[in-house]
Amino acid sequence: MVRWFANNLGLILLSVILAFFVWAVASLQQDPILENTILAQVVYTGQPGGGDVVSASTVPETVTVRLRAPQSVFDALNGTKMQVPVDLSKLGAGQHELKLVPVVKASPAQLLATRPSTATVMIEKMQQKTVKVQVRLIGTPAIGYLATSSTVSPTQVLISGTQSALSKVANVDAVISIDNARSSVEQPVRLVAATQDGALVEGVSIRPAVAQVNVPMTQRSNYRELAVCVKTSGTPADRYEVAGIRYIPQVVTVFGPNENIQKLPGCIDTLPISIDGAKQDIDQRVGLNVPPDVSLVNENLSIQVQVKVQAQQGSRTVSRGLELIGVNSTLTATISPQTVEIVLSGSLPQLTELSDSDVRVQVDATGLPAGVHQVSPTVITPKGITVQSLVPATVQVEVHDDRLTPAPSLSPSPSPSPPSSSQSQ
Repeated sequence: MVRWFANNLGLILLSVILAFFVWAVASLQQDPILENTILAQVVYTGQPGGGDVVSASTVPETVTVRLRAPQSVFDALNGTKMQVPVDLSKLGAGQHELKLVPVVKASPAQLLATRPSTATVMIEKMQQKTVKVQVRLIGTPAIGYLATSSTVSPTQVLISGTQSALSKVANVDAVISIDNARSSVEQPVRLVAATQDGALVEGVSIRPAVAQVNVPMTQRSNYRELAVCVKTSGTPADRYEVAGIRYIPQVVTVFGPNENIQKLPGCIDTLPISIDGAKQDIDQRVGLNVPPDVSLVNENLSIQVQVKVQAQQGSRTVSRGLELIGVNSTLTATISPQTVEIVLSGSLPQLTELSDSDVRVQVDATGLPAGVHQVSPTVITPKGITVQSLVPATVQVEVHDDRLTPAPSLSPSPSPSPPSSSQSQ
């Protein structure tokens, strides 16, 4: 056996090598070796301690990983998310470079490359400081008004953040609008950290975050606001009245010598608007009757005035006969009573000019069978006239069926006697 083994050792080794080669070829055909890329998720396994925070970072959310592995390994990796662990818990303040190493939870697999392979983080200590609150006004008050010294509460706040963020903070602003204000503006305002140029600083915490701001307003001594009083002349047409007056603007600003301004009444009149004989609305622009030595802030200012003119409202009682409609040709009907009293309301001109044909009262007997019925009449009026009441509210309609009325009896006429015959010779 030893001699046979020695004589056939070469053949045996060749057979083993051939068998392994055949097995390898068969395995590669069933589970080929591939090169592919996979996205790995970056996962933070620890954060800085001791009040430190990450102020800047180039660590991406995902890392591109290139692997060489059998198809079965890639199939297994696709079923679970590949991760890149990043631990910051042992890093102190300063800038650090991190290696991004993915964890491959399958084998066999060869890591060929990662992109990116490194990243940097800047870790800073959190700091605090007290900063004075500054009121920043935006907008301009109404003409003739001036904003005086504003107040804010609290006057100081505590801000916290990283050293780099706090170094940018020049002041904490309470921004409040006084645009077109005529009286003191007082409201709570959310505070913002700002640079010297007024740009916002991110990543800074402010406590308290809201402050109460009060901005008093004073009117300049040579300016004054006056209410506008619309003046009209004449009266509307007969049976018409003024229902209302609207105008814009309702307040104007004047200026002039202080002694003249202070003597003015609280109202400035418009030039008269004629409403004499008006039967419809009047819409026009009109100037103001400005006192001497006083000027309007807007020299070309005029007032848009709308005078609403409408007919006076009233009421009128009329009596009308009833019209019967809807009676079948085989029926007859009678109404009781024959007339009704109607109270109408509307404009006096229209009520005065009503004719008999303008107001009609109809009683509809459509579909009523023979018998006695109570029916509500329908009043027909012109547009703009409404019915306030109707007396009586219902009338009696008695319907007769002509086919059920017996015909009158007729007596038969006597038959004529036959004439007598005579013989003639």
